[in-house]
Amino acid sequence: MQIYLVLKQAENYAVKLADIEDDRTAPVLKKMFTERLYETIVLNDDLQVCQLSTTEERANTIYNYDYDTYPEELDIIKNFNINNAIDQYDKFSFVEDDLKNLYGYIIYLGRMQNGVVLFKKHYPISLIQRDSFLLGALKSKERFEMVSGDDIIRLNGVFQIICIDGELYVCDLQMLERNMGFTKLIQAAAEDTINSIGALGLLEDIEVLRDSADNLSFARKLSKVKKSSPIFRLGISKEAIIEFTKKTPELSGRFKYSETGTEIRLDTKKSKEAFIKLMNDAFLRSELTKQYYEASAKDHIEALIEQPV
Repeated sequence: MQIYLVLKQAENYAVKLADIEDDRTAPVLKKMFTERLYETIVLNDDLQVCQLSTTEERANTIYNYDYDTYPEELDIIKNFNINNAIDQYDKFSFVEDDLKNLYGYIIYLGRMQNGVVLFKKHYPISLIQRDSFLLGALKSKERFEMVSGDDIIRLNGVFQIICIDGELYVCDLQMLERNMGFTKLIQAAAEDTINSIGALGLLEDIEVLRDSADNLSFARKLSKVKKSSPIFRLGISKEAIIEFTKKTPELSGRFKYSETGTEIRLDTKKSKEAFIKLMNDAFLRSELTKQYYEASAKDHIEALIEQPV
């Protein structure tokens, strides 16, 4: 096992090898991250693996990063190679480097020929600096004593990204969006969806949708439509979509229309949310009960059928 520190100063990133004490510290760290990996991923029979670009957030799911471009923060993880890292990265210097710039950790588990790369985000609250007064509770002595030493880093086994053979798997979507430069990709994908919807001529005013995309939560939902929607994949016509909105009981009253009745008018937050669900084909009719349902997440049935062994 090796741990590398990812440092960020201004907009520049640097990776430095953490010189870990071999006898006591390294085995404990290895055990901590390995156990976490097995508990949450390897031995988790209910875990789902979904594509990041097309899947809404779900419980017990990791997301394969399937975008074509990578923010610099993710590129560092994707391109990490243990064979190159040994010669490429210097050791962290307590003279030249500063733990105040600590951004995250790259943890390598495995052998030189085969291993797993984990990324753990560092937060300032986990760094206790030397100018702090540390009071240790010593149960054996039933008293409190000052804990001496320099800067202290608090670590647990939680990680947010896994990299295997250059493939990234995201375990924590919120961390990805807030810290890894992913917001720009969401906005770009949302704009791509807006342009495709505009080409259909479905909306009375496409700019209403574009303005709403300034909200990250809405942009996130919008960003997945172009790639995942069967409406685009199957080439469903504008006329068929408009007719569906008017004749489907579940959609009754959710939309208003232009004076000609050929375009949808989005004038409320609810109508915009309903439009996203419409474009994701989320309004379904049960063939058994003939009832209409709203499906927030669905997988194509073909993908759920096991292939013969």
